[in-house]
Amino acid sequence: MRAFHLVAPLALLLASCTNGPPPPPSPAADLPAPVIISDPLALPDGCTSPKPPYHPGEPSLAVDPSNARLLVAAWQQLGSPVGPGNVVAVSHDGGSSWARTVLPGLTACSGGAYVSATDPWVSIGPDHVVYVASLMTRPSGGGVTVHDVVVSASRDGGSNWQQPTVVETQPAPPTMPDKEAVLADPRRPGSAYLVWVEYGVSANPDPSVDRVFFSRTVDAGVTWSAPAPIYGGGDEAQQNQLLMTADGTLLDVFVEGASLPGGPNPPAVPVTIRLIRSRDQGQTWSAPIDAARFMYTNAVDPGNGGQLRFFGQDITAAAAGNAVYVSWFVNYPGRESSIWVARSEDRGLHWSPARAVVREKPEAFLPTLAVAGDATVGMLWFDFRKFTAGSSRLDTDTWFSTSKDRGTHWTTRHVSGPFNLRSAPSARFGPFIGDYMGLVGLPDGFAAAFVQAKPLARNGPTDVFFLKISR
Repeated sequence: MRAFHLVAPLALLLASCTNGPPPPPSPAADLPAPVIISDPLALPDGCTSPKPPYHPGEPSLAVDPSNARLLVAAWQQLGSPVGPGNVVAVSHDGGSSWARTVLPGLTACSGGAYVSATDPWVSIGPDHVVYVASLMTRPSGGGVTVHDVVVSASRDGGSNWQQPTVVETQPAPPTMPDKEAVLADPRRPGSAYLVWVEYGVSANPDPSVDRVFFSRTVDAGVTWSAPAPIYGGGDEAQQNQLLMTADGTLLDVFVEGASLPGGPNPPAVPVTIRLIRSRDQGQTWSAPIDAARFMYTNAVDPGNGGQLRFFGQDITAAAAGNAVYVSWFVNYPGRESSIWVARSEDRGLHWSPARAVVREKPEAFLPTLAVAGDATVGMLWFDFRKFTAGSSRLDTDTWFSTSKDRGTHWTTRHVSGPFNLRSAPSARFGPFIGDYMGLVGLPDGFAAAFVQAKPLARNGPTDVFFLKISR
């Protein structure tokens, strides 16, 4: 996933940050210990490369809307020089046990021709069809690298998987797709929606202008409609996420900013969380609606000042009924870090002022939102509060906050940690555990899939952890 960098002039601070500090967090006991679900894989016959250890990252998580005991997690199973591909773990008993498999037809390890598989995103329909979207890269040649956006489908709840369907193919240059997300329609069996962005690529290695593209299936992933652009603001829109409200309104939520070329340690500049709405299953879309404005910042290593791979583009969104929530983080190293939530009660048309869930001096980052069956809002996030100056470890903890009053007051509980973020595999812009984590609402609580590094990881530099959280 391309890192989001801004060079616009510094502007006004977040307008929604003017409503004072949040209420004091309610104390609560720690949660039960999470369990590792990225245990060693039984690789397909004939797959002798790559060799372990692998380092899983960037998990997505989905729950069957008609059977909360069916959970599917997907993540990148990275390796060197080529990883096995994107992996799925399926639980038919609410997370007590898991079966893992490499998605077929992706990298050479699973019978495919791709050299990398990234950005997995999973969703489950009311007919138990599971969709996993992936961003794939073919072997480079002649100065051109071809990327495919593909969707793998399972029509038996994740036990067996079809070969991936290619929805979009683009050679870079001139065009590069990035960061896809899929949503199974919770009201219409066999229907699902796919969104991604496409950059114009030239000699500049970090393009800064993109358009949002869309496709849909009405036959459970056998075929997909021709990719069509649905938004282009003349700048960069990223982290697109599809949601659906109770009346069937389809939403695409994204963060947008002007002129976003690459470069380390971007300045704090203003960006906007926006959404577009469709009342006809993606055939037509509204003009963009502003949900929140905030200052784009990035996380840094508090010990050495090095850049970390957690940026202002790492927004998250969730919907339940007609309510829609968005969240983001803002970090000013050594001064204050904060995580914010804004809410709409009318399917994204109008938005309340944002409220701070977290305000602390240690850096807090990478929030992930979901809503439980009783409308409780949940948020998974990380921080550095246990880091000690001069330590060789970057101690990082995982936290979970809940609100029973639509985001006004929050209770925070410790999930796990500390783990040493510096022990995670190095990637562009720092140690990599993922640009997003997985969190879903259940009828009686939440389920989370997230990555932690050593010493908590057991099978390699990182592992995927699962936790079921009661309300």
